[in-house]
Order: sequence, then structure tokens, then C-alpha cells
Amino acid sequence: MTGKDAMDLVDAERHLHAAQRCGDLDALDALLHPRVVGAGPDGALFTKADDLDTYRSGSLRILRLEEEAVTVRDEGKTGVTDLIATVEAIHDGTETVARLRYTRLWVHQDSRWRVIAATYAPR
Repeated sequence: MTGKDAMDLVDAERHLHAAQRCGDLDALDALLHPRVVGAGPDGALFTKADDLDTYRSGSLRILRLEEEAVTVRDEGKTGVTDLIATVEAIHDGTETVARLRYTRLWVHQDSRWRVIAATYAPR
């Protein structure tokens, strides 16, 4: 990565956490690749539009996302982040607290990192 203003991968991961906590649709839109695909604990797949819609509609509100550990592997144009976090959220009207593992595949293009694949599961 070049340029002192370029965001490194750990910063991108933490920027994503902040956007999730605040429900910042513009930041989430910028951080998610247009073709991102995610998989939840039940194996169901979701797209960028699906993810943004959960925040836009209010069906998902992250109340707390506390990072316990993060591992970052930056391989130039691609990278992987592995996060263990305690998350408190309201999803479809039900408040839950869970310790989760998020694994994300990132691509670096147009001078920024974007998530192109993600999974999360109970830890």
C-alpha cells in the first residue's frame, strides 16, 4: 500500500466495527465490496444489499461490539481479518449478547480495503 493517507487493514477492520455500531450506511457501503457475500451461523448467505437493508430498516442495531482479539494477514492486494468480539445487538426486536468470531476476506483496490467475503459464528 502506498501513501501515508492509505488505511491499513487493521484500521479498515476497526472502521467497519465503528460503522456497524453506529449503523453508518455510507461507511458500510464504502467498506463492503459490491459483490460481497456473507454467511451467518445458520449457513444462510447474505449480500451487500441484504446487509445494508438490515441496518437501514432498523431490524439490526448493534448496541455494543467489544473487540477481544483481532488477527490480520495482509498479503498486498488481499487480506484476512479474524475477530473475536462480544456483541450486544437487537435483531428483529430481540436483544441478544453473544461472543462471536468474524472472519473476513478483504481486497485492496482503488486505494482502499473492502470486504468481499465474510462469515460469523458463535465462539
